[in-house]
Amino acid sequence: MRYSVFGYLRRNIDAQSFLCFQVTLIMARCVDSTQRFLRKYAFPFLLFGYIVFVLFGGFVFMALEKSGENHLVTEVQDLRRTFLKENSCIHETRLDTLLREVLFVGKSGVAVLEADSDQYNFDFTSSLFFVTTFLTTTGYGTTMPLSDGGRLFCILYCMLGIPVTLLLLSCLTHALLPWVTGRPVLYLQTRWAFSKNRAALTYACMLAGGTGVVFFLIPAAVLSLVERDWNFLEALYFCFISLSTIGLGDYLPGRTHSKAVRQGLEFATSCYLVVGLVVLLVVLETFWVLPQVQALIRVFTGPKSTELKGTDMDEMVQGWDHEYPNSPEDMPEYALPISTISPCLQEQPSPEPSPEKAFPPDQPADTPPPDPEDPTQ
Repeated sequence: MRYSVFGYLRRNIDAQSFLCFQVTLIMARCVDSTQRFLRKYAFPFLLFGYIVFVLFGGFVFMALEKSGENHLVTEVQDLRRTFLKENSCIHETRLDTLLREVLFVGKSGVAVLEADSDQYNFDFTSSLFFVTTFLTTTGYGTTMPLSDGGRLFCILYCMLGIPVTLLLLSCLTHALLPWVTGRPVLYLQTRWAFSKNRAALTYACMLAGGTGVVFFLIPAAVLSLVERDWNFLEALYFCFISLSTIGLGDYLPGRTHSKAVRQGLEFATSCYLVVGLVVLLVVLETFWVLPQVQALIRVFTGPKSTELKGTDMDEMVQGWDHEYPNSPEDMPEYALPISTISPCLQEQPSPEPSPEKAFPPDQPADTPPPDPEDPTQ
């Protein structure tokens, strides 16, 4: 008599173990149902989560910065009232007009309070720094065109310059990938016997850590020493804002130094932007081709968005599908169906014996075949 699985377990194990088995089975089914549901509605969940993330950032900044903003407004209003009280000959409206004009010109990048200094925003070095900032889409906002001709030229120049800059950065990135990423991954495979997937993931983490030290921590330490008014956090903030092309413009090196030092810092910042963007693009491309990242993207965008080997989330631990020059041909690093790895050959029909070989072993090949109706044979 054939028993069901539950009946067999109920007869052969105690009640407590059977209850644990049922709970485990129910939990496994719930987890499987949850995974199927999340995979089906992954992109709507991602979109909703991003909206919540943006709203959360807005609320956090409002909570952190609102009190400081109110304090500054109160301080400025007190200074204004004190100034008008001590200088009764100055009319309030004329003072407000002067302040608005000063703030407007200051936002345009003109040093109004240092009008007698040699600080100019459109000498050659400063103009070159300005061109570098908007071609890399950083745009600190401390310098801007003042004339209509300058604004028109900026539009036309950016329409051509920004695509060419992006093309140049992309070409440099793909030219550096075989050397910066491909060869080290190959070295980890051949020297340390890492699998292709493990070597790629290990090197990507090492590259990200090295980039953080060389292009964020060290420049921040140098800037905190050069700019006496900046602490390390403010210098690190400037480095991140610059290389992420956010470019708020609230911090800019060289504004409190002499003209020669300012020009040198502007030139160094221009080089830092270009080289740093190329390195960051290499790092991002290195992470982008990891199968773990591609599989994660495929979870949210569907199976037809990217062509990956394997199925489901097992791709998170499968081999790297991105080939670099001079990399060895690797065997598949994940399990495929037996019919895929070693396909079964179709059964071929056995060949019919040829007429020459249809004779008995003791009969010559040139002897005619025996006649079954002849009694003498």
